[in-house]
Amino acid sequence: MHLRLIALGCTLTGALGFLALPPAAARADGVVRPEVSISAPVTDTAYGSRVKFTVTMDPAATNRRVTLYAAPYGGQPQAVATGDVNAQGKWYPTYLITRKTAFTVVLDGRADTALNSARITVSTYARVANRITGYAKTTTISGVSYDVFRGNSTLTLYSTVTPGKHGECLEPETEQYDSATGWDADTKYGCDALDSASHDTAPFSLNLAVGDRYRIRGDYLHGANDLANLNEQGPWVYFVVAK
Repeated sequence: MHLRLIALGCTLTGALGFLALPPAAARADGVVRPEVSISAPVTDTAYGSRVKFTVTMDPAATNRRVTLYAAPYGGQPQAVATGDVNAQGKWYPTYLITRKTAFTVVLDGRADTALNSARITVSTYARVANRITGYAKTTTISGVSYDVFRGNSTLTLYSTVTPGKHGECLEPETEQYDSATGWDADTKYGCDALDSASHDTAPFSLNLAVGDRYRIRGDYLHGANDLANLNEQGPWVYFVVAK
């Protein structure tokens, strides 16, 4: 943890997924098994989202039972839902996703069935929570809540990344408000390593920032060996430094 400086006029420093098998194929016993497919409305989504899949198969099929398997990044496939397609050949399972996950839908619930299974992968962003301390009061400007600081005070940004990302990058970022152009003067302050609780503490000096409005957040940047979650920016926290 080291003290950084926020100053006036800072400048920058720092579809749909789908896979289906070919048309119905006959097994050695001569039984024709219908095509099955799986789709999702997104290819990546927010941490903790519940994704609703559409499984489709020939509505005339006699065997209508299908099973959905999920393999979260770094894990093994596990059956998470089983059901029957409806009269239109549709089934709509859901899954709460917290990391990149590969999904497989299989007829008869057999994960080792090569024919008539289909796969899709959905990626997930990490979640970043931000808060700041050191302000004297709050005020509202144009309908937005701002924390009010004095120029001789220290602002501390606390960020938490979920799921745990010990040792990976949390980069604080600020923007300054310009009455003519809006939010600009974007400044990034380099990476801090998240601690064992996936937290970061970043203090800032404000003595050169008096008289203007700002917003601040923490940005998560995943490590080269961690593909479980996508990069994510935390929500902006707004503050003003009083004269």
